[in-house]
Amino acid sequence: MIKKPLRIVVSDDNRFFCDALKDSLNIHEELNVIETFTTLKKLIEFTSSHNLDVLILDVNFNGQCSLDYIEKIKPVHKNFKIIALTTMNNNFIKEKAINNGVDFFVGKDGNLESFKEVILNCYVEEPVKNNKIYSKINIDNYTFTKRKLEILQALYFHSDKNEKELSAILNITESSLKSHKRDLFEITHTKSTPELIKFGIQKGLIVA
Repeated sequence: MIKKPLRIVVSDDNRFFCDALKDSLNIHEELNVIETFTTLKKLIEFTSSHNLDVLILDVNFNGQCSLDYIEKIKPVHKNFKIIALTTMNNNFIKEKAINNGVDFFVGKDGNLESFKEVILNCYVEEPVKNNKIYSKINIDNYTFTKRKLEILQALYFHSDKNEKELSAILNITESSLKSHKRDLFEITHTKSTPELIKFGIQKGLIVA
């Protein structure tokens, strides 16, 4: 049983969403949104020096994936729950979130009015453990191996590199890189690297 209001922090790069969620949650006596943040830098500064119970964290921060910063957001001496909030509702993002230490994963298109129960359940339940390891990721009707997803993301994050440089970063040969790209073009029905990257962003495989 929760005897005092939970201290909630909302972090999303959209100020309007932060304010709307804060107003929606603060009408409940069990919840108290103590801070909102629109940048990861300010969030990290706060969580390292303040106490809270639940962090509601947007996955996409102006092209930065917040899941890559969980260790900084939640130092080892801190004990609060993290709810990842995103429109990219697929197995790839879910698995990454859970593996990086997120407790709950919630679609951003959900009803804000039901968020109270999500937060209370997250706070009292044990953290999610990812016992299922996906060797392949299914997005809509498309199937990718983890290696193919690594290639796809590298094409975006290292777009300034040529194939020789990119293959060195990925520790594969140039011919292997070209083979992976051909496979990705075939899987996604795209014909160029820009089209492939656009596909990845639209499907939530690349946080941009």
